[in-house]
Amino acid sequence: MKKRIRTVLLSQAFRQTLPVWLLVGLFGPLLHTQEIHIRVLNAHTGKRITDECLNIWFGSVRGASLLAPTNNEGAVVLHLGNNDVMADPAPTRACIAIAEAKPLPKDVETIFVSGDRYVACQEYGKFVPGEPVTRDLTTRLMPSYPIKKILDSGVSAANTCGKFRAEARPGELIFYVRPRSFSERMRQ
Repeated sequence: MKKRIRTVLLSQAFRQTLPVWLLVGLFGPLLHTQEIHIRVLNAHTGKRITDECLNIWFGSVRGASLLAPTNNEGAVVLHLGNNDVMADPAPTRACIAIAEAKPLPKDVETIFVSGDRYVACQEYGKFVPGEPVTRDLTTRLMPSYPIKKILDSGVSAANTCGKFRAEARPGELIFYVRPRSFSERMRQ
């Protein structure tokens, strides 16, 4: 009798949880979001930058960018999923605009990043004098970072302003910046 009761209870539990597991199996990939952490570091000292507002483009440097503030750890946390991207809000007032969810272009493979308050220390392409100015000029000159590589192994951007280097972890992009000089601040 005990064996029969146990078998009946197990079959009821299986019947009740089967629809839930089927729904999770079917819709789970749609609900799955991926995180990219962009760690912003001072190119000279390696200290984290907690008051920066990054401009981030997906696929090409056209149109509106996603404005994302660094948090207390000096990182911007991006959530990619459900055909959109959004950044975690940060307690700092680095960005004037509020980071809102933006639609993610189809089949996007790369991101572009630039600083706002600080100068980005990344390797830019060379502009040839006399070269025609086209719509994709900025995309060709500005460095891009492959999303798949960031997620799989991590990427450390070039540091053209200093010698400090840090190792990126999977899901992380390390981005180096330097403070603006006095003359750069005056020109703003």
